[in-house]
Amino acid sequence: MASYAQAFKRVMTWSGQKADVYCIVLDQLACWQTMKGAGFSQSELYRLFKQQYCDEIWQQLRGDELLHQEVANLLFKASVNGFIDVLLSELQHHFNLAISGQMCDRTLEQINQQEPSSFLRWLRLSIAYFDLLQAKQPDSTNTKRPAYSATDWLH
Repeated sequence: MASYAQAFKRVMTWSGQKADVYCIVLDQLACWQTMKGAGFSQSELYRLFKQQYCDEIWQQLRGDELLHQEVANLLFKASVNGFIDVLLSELQHHFNLAISGQMCDRTLEQINQQEPSSFLRWLRLSIAYFDLLQAKQPDSTNTKRPAYSATDWLH
């Protein structure tokens, strides 16, 4: 089973540190900047994000029930960045499940049954795609569903 502590440590990074497809620069998140502007210190924000905000995201993702840590890390990143609903909707469509964009029992079961290497390849490519969309639209927190199916990479 995946670990929240490992996911948080792997996914969250700071400005100036080396980042990769798994990473989110914590102190560049819009909500971090807003709260910093409201007077929160960096240590207070870190504690809030780790112990409350990101922990709640992990619980909604049902991260402790995911079998593979790398899969959990990428899904956690997608959740924090706000596009997990699109990824889960694409997966639900691919697996002929009811599309909710939420981590339901059947979606969790399908994710855990996937062969990790090909599923990770699809997740990495999907995350890279959404990272590019975010970089091109820095003021937008909502991403639109792509015109093509991102699950094409699973085949």
